Amino acid sequence: MLRLHKGYVRRGEQLITFPDIELKRGEIVGVSGPSGVGKSTLAGMLAGIIPMQAELHSLPRRARGKPNPVQWLIQQGEFAFNPRLTLKTALDESWQCDDYLPLLKDYGLDASWLTRRPNQLSGGQLQRFNLIRALVPTTQFLICDEVTAHLDTITQAEFWQHLLATANKRNLGVLVISHDPYLLEAICDHIVTW
Repeated sequence: MLRLHKGYVRRGEQLITFPDIELKRGEIVGVSGPSGVGKSTLAGMLAGIIPMQAELHSLPRRARGKPNPVQWLIQQGEFAFNPRLTLKTALDESWQCDDYLPLLKDYGLDASWLTRRPNQLSGGQLQRFNLIRALVPTTQFLICDEVTAHLDTITQAEFWQHLLATANKRNLGVLVISHDPYLLEAICDHIVTW
């Protein structure tokens, strides 16, 4: 379970307080709130990248030498990759073998693109590669931070269709941070409003 109760973070003089979040495996929870309130900071805390401050928090344990069981997908896929590395190198850093190859077809990606660098793909293609990189076998929870905000409507629909099918198949917990109320209402089991 991914749980945060009375969480907060200090940024200089500013105190950011977070809503209580509870996410079980197999559940899809939405988070909505105005710009600048701290949604991406919340994602970073839940992913273990920003130090957690809370009365009660529960995160899955990270096994030594294994990828984090909580994966954070950021808003713009182009910032998720080292521009000097090929996509194969980026995926191999997470997977350490070619077990991700069947996922490429599921997500409409051509295996020949693995030799390309991030600037040679569209934002939608990069975001799908970013998702595949996050879907290592140890992943239990995905935090999707406005992951389709910059994509066209058709690409958004395809992305969510595939992601939700994968989440269902693997019993993943998914936290969806979005400004889009229609998206949250369509895919989430419940929504936390900030």
